[in-house]
Amino acid sequence: MSNPDLSGRQVVKVINIVLKLLVFALVSFSCTSREENEIKDLMNAVFEWELGRGEEVIVFAEAEENWEIPWLDSCTVEGMLSLESDVRPKVSFKDVFTEVDAEKICREGRQAFRFQQDMFPSGVKVSSEKGRYDSLSKAFYNALGTPEVVELDMELKKYMSYKTISKPVFLQDYRYAILYISKEGPHLSVFKKEGGKWVHYFTSTLMLI
Repeated sequence: MSNPDLSGRQVVKVINIVLKLLVFALVSFSCTSREENEIKDLMNAVFEWELGRGEEVIVFAEAEENWEIPWLDSCTVEGMLSLESDVRPKVSFKDVFTEVDAEKICREGRQAFRFQQDMFPSGVKVSSEKGRYDSLSKAFYNALGTPEVVELDMELKKYMSYKTISKPVFLQDYRYAILYISKEGPHLSVFKKEGGKWVHYFTSTLMLI
C-alpha cells in the first residue's frame, strides 16, 4: 500500500522542478529577445550611411569568428585596451571600457553566430555564401603563381561588395556596442546608446588596405 505523504512530497518536488525550469526558460527567452531587439536597432545605425545613399548592402549570414588584432598573437585584455580611435580627438578604449569589457569583447565577439534577415533594415540582404567565399579565398592564396589564380580572382570579385561582420557585443548594460567589420579595412566599430538610439561613437582601424 502506497504512502500518501510520500506521494504528496513527490508531486511537490516535481512541481518545484517544473517551476524552476519555466523560470529559467523565461529568463533565457527574455535575454535572447533583448539581444535580438538591440541587434535590430544597432544594424540601423551600422548601415545608416550606405542605406542613406541608396546603396544595397550584402552581409554574410555567418558572423566573422576569426578576426584578430594584426600586431598581436591573440585577442587580449591588454591589446584591446591599448586601442584608440582613428580620428582626433582620440578616444582610448581604456577610458571607455573596463578589463571585464575587454574580456567580453574577445570572448563573445568571436563566437559563432548566424544573422537572420529580420535583424536588418530594408535594403540589407543577408547572404549564406560565406562558406563559398572562404573556400575561394583559400584556393586563391594556394594558387598564387599558377594560371588557376586568374579564374579564382574573377570569382572572388563577385563578392567585393559583401560585408563580413562579427557578432555584436553589448557592454555596460547595453550602453555600448562593438563589432568587427572586415570591409574597407578591418576595423572595430563602437556604438553608443544616446536618447534610446544607437549612434556611431568611434572606429578603430586594425589594418589599412
